[in-house]
Amino acid sequence: MKGSFSNQALTKAKGITLKTALFIGMGGLCSAPTLAANELESVVLANSSLTTYNSQKYMQADDTYYFDQYSAQLIERTEKAINWYQEIVNKGGFTHLYNNELLELGSNNNQVSLLAQRLYQERDLKTNVCDEAICTFDKDLEQAVKQFQSRHGLKVDGRVGKRTFASLNVPAQQKLDKLKLNFYRITNFAGASDEQYVYVNIPEYSLRFVKAGDVKLKNNVIVGKPSWETPAFSDEIEKFVVNPEWRIPTSIATKEIAPKVAEDPDYLVKNNIEIRKNSYLDSQTVNPSNIDWDSIKPYQFDHFLVKRAGSQNPLGEVKYLFPNPEAIYVHDTPAKQRFSQANRALSHGCIRIEKPFSLAREIIKHEGEAQTLSHIDSARDQNNTQTFHLDEPLPIHLVYWTAWVDENKLVNFRDDIYQRDKKALLNNSKKSVIAALLKNK
Repeated sequence: MKGSFSNQALTKAKGITLKTALFIGMGGLCSAPTLAANELESVVLANSSLTTYNSQKYMQADDTYYFDQYSAQLIERTEKAINWYQEIVNKGGFTHLYNNELLELGSNNNQVSLLAQRLYQERDLKTNVCDEAICTFDKDLEQAVKQFQSRHGLKVDGRVGKRTFASLNVPAQQKLDKLKLNFYRITNFAGASDEQYVYVNIPEYSLRFVKAGDVKLKNNVIVGKPSWETPAFSDEIEKFVVNPEWRIPTSIATKEIAPKVAEDPDYLVKNNIEIRKNSYLDSQTVNPSNIDWDSIKPYQFDHFLVKRAGSQNPLGEVKYLFPNPEAIYVHDTPAKQRFSQANRALSHGCIRIEKPFSLAREIIKHEGEAQTLSHIDSARDQNNTQTFHLDEPLPIHLVYWTAWVDENKLVNFRDDIYQRDKKALLNNSKKSVIAALLKNK
């Protein structure tokens, strides 16, 4: 939905036009040779050449076809991981651990020896020095546990409790299947033909800005809870809004806010909320005292509630808009403490970003528009909502990857937070899902 704008000022930049405006209101959501063990010194993968990537034709195409090197490298690394985990499966899989007690720095029993053996199998521990029945949990083992926890999306504390035990005991075959399923997703990544783009990996709780094959920005995000899933799709960021207003959904207005106003007539004033008469963009407001708040039923409200910009606005200081049927967007949040949680599936579908202005700064910086940065800083100090339009929309891709190999060549696995992996395997046999990926070309 378009808002009403005034006092527009245009600033031209290389490949981007940013229009600053006073904003009245805005809408808110292989069959292949296996790699020998010595070719993989750890979960950090070796830089050997690609041998079986079934989309080599793209990289060999003429110069008129652009193939993102970040995507190409991601595919190459993930394929190598598949080869490696197949070798692990062929050798009998992982050592099983018994969840008898917490293992931490200083622990000394036979479970520590088994833990060291298990961590060495995925090369989180580069040298297994625990070759005796009883071994001590030392600093090297603690660091190996932390790396394992980090690449599995667990709380990184170096202590082996129930969740880390459970992750260590995931069968190698299950991990292999997960890598194969996600290899399909990665080879079909829509951003592979974009020279610059943003992508959010939902299960990783992470956003990246990629330009010319390099990651220019990586940021933590919060995504939708299982009951409010963040969908996977591709779109384009058209603008970002500084000091945004929050259009309060009718469901929240009638089911949550109305009872509070009925109990406390000053609730709206205290919470910086106003009532707009005919639409979210209407300049005409309604006096709260003219409404019988006790009689309001769920989803039945004649007007529109808007929370004005401010420190307690749920959208924070900025939101990035890519209009889509799902009404999903990226925005700031005042609840910064939630970014410290390992599980960040917490929102109602939209994507909350930890360092909210980092994306705006990267977009502008890489377009050579330094002056606009000062405009943004100035806008942050103003009470009026301001919008910055991108002349050339920036592609954004929301993806659901639960297994991949990252830029540091670490093999990553994440929880299937929305059960999409499970559904894919239920709806398709392994043969139908995987065979197309790994068949000889």
